[in-house]
Amino acid sequence: MKLIKWLCLFLASVMTLAFAGCGGGDTAKEAPKENGKTVVTFWHVYTKNFGAPVIKQMVDDFNKSQDKILVKEVYNPDMYPGLMKNLQADVASGKSPSIAMIGYNYLDYFNENFQYASPVDLAKKDTKDPDYLEKTFLPNVLALAKTGDAQVGLPFSISAPLLFYNPDLFTAAGLDPQAAPKTWQEVRDDAKKIHDATGEYGFYMQEYQDNWATQGLLTSNGAVILDENGKAAFASKESEEAYQLYQDMVLKDQSALHIAADEGIASFYSGKVGMLLGTSAKIGTITQSSAFNVMACPFPAFGDKKVEIPAGGNFLAVTAQSEEEQMAAWEFIKFIMQPKYLAQWTINTGYLPPRQDVADEPSVQEAIAKTPALKVAFDELPSLTPWVAFPGDVGVKAEKMFADMRDTILSGAAPAEALKATQDELNKLLK
Repeated sequence: MKLIKWLCLFLASVMTLAFAGCGGGDTAKEAPKENGKTVVTFWHVYTKNFGAPVIKQMVDDFNKSQDKILVKEVYNPDMYPGLMKNLQADVASGKSPSIAMIGYNYLDYFNENFQYASPVDLAKKDTKDPDYLEKTFLPNVLALAKTGDAQVGLPFSISAPLLFYNPDLFTAAGLDPQAAPKTWQEVRDDAKKIHDATGEYGFYMQEYQDNWATQGLLTSNGAVILDENGKAAFASKESEEAYQLYQDMVLKDQSALHIAADEGIASFYSGKVGMLLGTSAKIGTITQSSAFNVMACPFPAFGDKKVEIPAGGNFLAVTAQSEEEQMAAWEFIKFIMQPKYLAQWTINTGYLPPRQDVADEPSVQEAIAKTPALKVAFDELPSLTPWVAFPGDVGVKAEKMFADMRDTILSGAAPAEALKATQDELNKLLK
C-alpha cells in the first residue's frame, strides 16, 4: 500500500488513514450493520431525471435477492467533481462509502490519494468466482480503469461523443437531413445556414465543468494533451486552430450557443438548436424529450485527419474499509454487472456497456434498431481513446482550469494566449 498524499487543506486535521492505493485497506475495522445485514453504501452521480431510477431498481433487486447485505444508494450532485469533493471531505473525517463512482479523468488522482481494494485482490478472495475478471471483461475495457500496474476499479459506464441533429431545422435551412456533416468545416457551414434561415442556433457543444468534449475537439485535429513526460502539451497550432473555429462559430457567425450544459442540451431538444455535440449517455433523455425525430452521426473530423475521441463515463471503486464490507460491495458490483442489468442501463441512458456480450442481448439489439443514435455510439467504439487523467493532486484542479479556459476563449480571448497561459499554469502544478 502507498502513503496517502493529502491536500494541504486536510493535513492539520487528518491523523488517521495513513495508507492508500490498492490492497484492501484496514481489514481490522468492523463492517457497518443494520438489522444483522452488512451495509454497503453506493455513491453515484445520477439524478432522478437521468440514470437514478435504473440505479434504484438495481439496488432494490439486489436487496431482494438475498438477506445478508443491504445496499443504500447515495446521490452526489455536480457529477464527478462534486463526488470527488464529497469523497475528500468524507475520508478526511475518517469515513468512506463502500463503493464510489469515479470519472475516468480522475483515475490517477484517485489512485494516488485514496484507499481502495483492487478488483484483482477481491476476485482472488472470491472462492466461487476467482477468474471473474478474465472471463467477463476484455483487456482493453479493464484498462480504462487501470493506471500503471494497478487495476483501480471496474469500468461501469462508457460514453462516446456524437453529433445529434434536428432534421426539421436542417430542412428549414435547405439542408438535406440525410447528408449529415462529416467534418468540422461542414458543421460550421451548416450551423450558419440554420441560423441565417431560421434565427435559431445551429450548434451547441456540451459545456460541463470538464475537458471531455473539448479534448475530442483538440485531439481530432492532432493535438496532444499530455506528452510522454507527463507534461501538458496542448498549447499547439492544432489546438489553436480547433478552438479558433469553435470561437468563430460562437462570436463571429453567432451560430453556436455558449451556455451551461443542462440549459444547452434542453435548448436542443426543445427545438432551439440544430446540432448538439454531446455524450451518448444522453441518448435516452434527448430522444424522449424531443418532439422531433432525433438523428445522429459520428464525431466530425478535421479534414482527413483521424478522429480521436475520449471515452467518457466512470468506473466503480471499492472504498470500503473492512474485508467483510469490501466483499459485500464486490457481490453487489457483480450483481449489477450482469448482462440484463447492463442492458437496462444502456437502453435507459445511452452508455455503452463494459461487457461485450451485452450487445447480444435481445433488448439491446431491439433498442439499436429503434434508436439510430445508439448504433452510432456503438460504431464509434474503435475511435475511443482514454480520457486524459492528470497525476497526483492535479486532477480536480486541471478539469476546472480546462473549463475556465474554454469559457475564456468562447468569451473572446485569443485561443493561442489562453492555451499557453493554462498550459503554463498546469505545468507548474505538474512539477
